[in-house]
Amino acid sequence: MTHAEKVGVLQRFVDSFSNDLTVVRTALADSKTPEAAQRFLIGGLNYALDMLDIFPDHYKGLGIADDAIVLRLAAKLAVGAGATDNKLGALAEDVSEVKSVFGDLTDKLEKLVAQFPDRDVRGRTAAKILSHKDTRIMFDADVGREAKRHQAEKIETPEGPERALIELRKMIDHALTKAGIQ
Repeated sequence: MTHAEKVGVLQRFVDSFSNDLTVVRTALADSKTPEAAQRFLIGGLNYALDMLDIFPDHYKGLGIADDAIVLRLAAKLAVGAGATDNKLGALAEDVSEVKSVFGDLTDKLEKLVAQFPDRDVRGRTAAKILSHKDTRIMFDADVGREAKRHQAEKIETPEGPERALIELRKMIDHALTKAGIQ
């Protein structure tokens, strides 16, 4: 796959981000989704609400790519934990495309995403969201607002797609090192 094609995969993820949020949100609300799977989904959604993440959200287009990747990895983990929503399963299958873009980093990213249920974003962890009705209502409202607010932007690569991917790998490596994942 060429560098331009890899950026194209990321662009598709950015373009579908609002819909992906809705898919994950719907699977989370499904009473058949086991709690272990819900924790992964909450971790992914919580990450998407955080402005300070691997690729800062202020980068035009690209800033949402990591959020979209995290949703796919969280979906894969949730399916592995028993979630059965078909649309969530399709999102989980996109992890193969994440692997085509980031190769060896994908498994490490999955380990990072597996830690996200315990990550505190806006004073909320998965445990708190699952155990406090009002916190869950506020969380769900925040996710709904984010899905409506998001406008897909074209990923800009002024220095070319190869340079953009090199920089993305550096940011991912930094986040993995910071999280203690080697």
